[in-house]
Amino acid sequence: ALSARGHNTRLTEGILSEPHRFAWRFGGGGTLGLGNSRIGVLGEWEADSTEIEGVLVRDTCLNALDGWGEKDAQYILAEMQAALLGWLWSLPGMVVNRAPAWLFYRPRPSLINWAPLLHRAGLRTPVTAIGNDAEWLQDWRERHHNGSVFSPLSSPMHFQLQTDAEWEGVMRIAHHLPILLERAHGETRLACVVGDCVVWDGAAEEAQALEARFRNFARIAGLEYVQIAVARRPGTGKVSAEGFEVVAVEAQAQFPRFSQEAQSTIAEALADLLTGSQTRVRGRQPGDAPHPVSIGGGAR
Repeated sequence: ALSARGHNTRLTEGILSEPHRFAWRFGGGGTLGLGNSRIGVLGEWEADSTEIEGVLVRDTCLNALDGWGEKDAQYILAEMQAALLGWLWSLPGMVVNRAPAWLFYRPRPSLINWAPLLHRAGLRTPVTAIGNDAEWLQDWRERHHNGSVFSPLSSPMHFQLQTDAEWEGVMRIAHHLPILLERAHGETRLACVVGDCVVWDGAAEEAQALEARFRNFARIAGLEYVQIAVARRPGTGKVSAEGFEVVAVEAQAQFPRFSQEAQSTIAEALADLLTGSQTRVRGRQPGDAPHPVSIGGGAR
């Protein structure tokens, strides 16, 4: 989408490791008071921080380093990750998903971590409970005949609980640590927030009333590009925004889950955001140089 508009684009990984050359000069009155940087691959391309119009942060995870001991590798990866976070925050241009540190280092938190931000934005979340008492678990099961959802507290994964075998597995886990249970929900509908644009993938017409709250949530979370899944609240006949609850949030939108039509709309909205053609939910004004850069995979 960017190339079609005449922009010079580049998809790159591991800018703090070979074959990339990376130089960062601190101080000297840079745009943000954090100096200037220059990245590139010797003999192929180079870009000064002031020449980068926009950056799309696609992934912040790290891969293992070959040929290093475990402790040394962990140390080096931690230093590289910290430098990448600092560099993204030093850029004067538009950075889509210039995440705060808590989210940068843990890009896929559990829904319960998102709940306070969702509630501040006026969005509902499923009824949940945390515990590991056997009687409490049995009572919960008896009161939720339509099933439940088990979610580990430390990840965004979730599992439907319907059969006796599934509940027995949860009971075994509860012997060792508290578990999070959610009330089961129906079919999910995906939405992707890109700046001031909300792209649905098969949304019910009444769910579109949530869009203002989605944009509010993105602003509160400090994200310009985020995926939200909603489902109709069980037992409600309402056909308004109050009849839906957020059941999942992905700070790194799962692009392939959307239809081809939705993907095209998302791509164009991202191009608008990176080039300053639409409103941002957060961030600074982009520079004038035609060098958008997409960072994928973090430091490797």
